[in-house]
Amino acid sequence: MEELIAQYTGANEDQRLTRQYIAQLEFDTTMHKLEPYLSKGKSVCELGAATGRYSLSFAKMGCDVTAVELVPDQVDILNTKAKSEGIDLRVFEGNACDVSFIESSSQDVCVILGPLYHLKTLYERELAIKEALRILKPNGVLAVAYISRYFVAGMFAQQFPELITPEVLTELNRYGTVSHSKADSFFNVGYFATPAEIECLVQDNGFGVIGHSATDGFGRYISNGVNGFTPSQYQTWLDYHLTNCDEPSLLGSSNHGLVIARKAS
Repeated sequence: MEELIAQYTGANEDQRLTRQYIAQLEFDTTMHKLEPYLSKGKSVCELGAATGRYSLSFAKMGCDVTAVELVPDQVDILNTKAKSEGIDLRVFEGNACDVSFIESSSQDVCVILGPLYHLKTLYERELAIKEALRILKPNGVLAVAYISRYFVAGMFAQQFPELITPEVLTELNRYGTVSHSKADSFFNVGYFATPAEIECLVQDNGFGVIGHSATDGFGRYISNGVNGFTPSQYQTWLDYHLTNCDEPSLLGSSNHGLVIARKAS
């Protein structure tokens, strides 16, 4: 846990999602998929809110937002941003696996867009999903993001050939983890899933899947082209991407995937 907090201390999630078109594609796709469930007065909880790029956007839409973030530095940034922009939301420092300070059956939507990147055991992942189940109202909506282990293998081949060893790829394929000392610290504290695994995770813990999207598509592999787009070209590509991002064959090759599910009534 200390390593994870250190990894994100000083990180600027806002800039990560806006400084390049390829990262903006992830944000724009996620917001597009969540929009049908977000409206004025809806109670929305984000577990793993980072600096608030999503939570603040939900609040601006008129939602009643509760943001939970593990890293104290990120909590401070979120609070500062909310104050400077005059946005009202509740912010808690806490772990997605235990949000006992949030009332049961109180939320219309629960969004988990980062914690599953780092919950390495099935027990921890199930705790987070079960907490979402607890705090959601009947028929409430859960949105869960994950990083594909197949994409990570491809990125290693493209950018970090020193990690293309039997040991690294076997560990990644079998366990979804990367412990090699030459890997960036993000990978050492990461958990990388398969699309089918995440669907099973939510289905086995009280939810029915209603959508599954490749939020980057195959765009990360052509990021130099995407990042060089003009604004009008980016909009054209975004429209194309949104038309096709639910195509099942794209899920494994996408950096991020998004599963949307509904709690049983």
